This record gives sequence, structure tokens and C-alpha cells, in this order.
Amino acid sequence: MEPRTQRDVKMLARIQGEVPAGYADRRGRRRLVIVGAVALGLLWVNTAVSWVLAPSTTAMVTCFVILAVVGLAGAWIWGTLSLSTRGTVGLPRHLLDERQVEERLDGHARAHRLTLMLLFVTYFAVMAALPDDGRDAGIPSAALVLLLAALMATVAALPSLVVAWRMSDPPADDD
Repeated sequence: MEPRTQRDVKMLARIQGEVPAGYADRRGRRRLVIVGAVALGLLWVNTAVSWVLAPSTTAMVTCFVILAVVGLAGAWIWGTLSLSTRGTVGLPRHLLDERQVEERLDGHARAHRLTLMLLFVTYFAVMAALPDDGRDAGIPSAALVLLLAALMATVAALPSLVVAWRMSDPPADDD
């Protein structure tokens, strides 16, 4: 846990500060993970709305509103997750202790399996939604872009959400 740069020192100082009381324990972190999952779910809803309504003004406005909400919520969620997990989510590996490294690796392995299942489910859902075996489907290009964005955001966020969900409370201090 030795900082190498001035940036590392700043990150450690931020992480070692006071954790917001509502997110300091497992229950609080799990509530935060649920909020993160809802934000990711909004991206998937955005894809479906675009698929059904595009091209239209309603689809465009809905798309931009959802992206703005998810962007703002995502920044807050990421920062709060980083604080509530004491850096297990967010810090570079060389700044973590052995327990944090193990929790992060376990979370990434579980998230990898979940992501693989998600890719299969997405593939089969898209194939089932296509008329005439996909020939002349007329899928709005915005829906395809949003589908890719939802997949990428989910793949990027899932390891952090899994780590925060599974992380146990820190051991009590023995004074």
C-alpha cells in the first residue's frame, strides 16, 4: 500500500476519510449497488424505447434524458462505492492490501461469468425480436448504438457492483 505518485497520495487521503454513515456497512453498500443496478437497467430500457419508438422526437428526448440521469447518477454512485468499499472499488491494485486484492479478484471472476450469461441472453433476445429471421429487420441504428452502450456500461460496472455487494463489513477495531 505504498503510494508511488502524488496522485496516489491524494487518492489514499480521499479513501481514508470518513465514510458516509448510510454506506459504511454491508446493508448500505447493497442499497447503493441496487441504485447502480437500476441505473444500468435504465440504459437497457433506453435501448428498448429507442427500438420501439425511433425515429421520433419522443425517442430522442427519452434517450437524452435517460443518458443524462444515468451519467449523473453513475458519477455519484462510483464515487460513493469507492468510499464505502475503502478503495477496493476504484483504487489501483498497488494501493490495496491483500484482503482487498482478493475481494476484487473474486468480484471480477463472478462478474465475468455474469457478463457471459448477459451476452447470451442479449443475443437470443435480439434474435427473437427480429422478424423474418433478421432479414430486412429495419432496426433503428440508434437502438443498436444504445444496445452497445448498455452492454459496455454493464460490462464496465458489473465487477464493481459485485465487489460492493459481496464485501463484508470491516473487522471491528479492538481498542
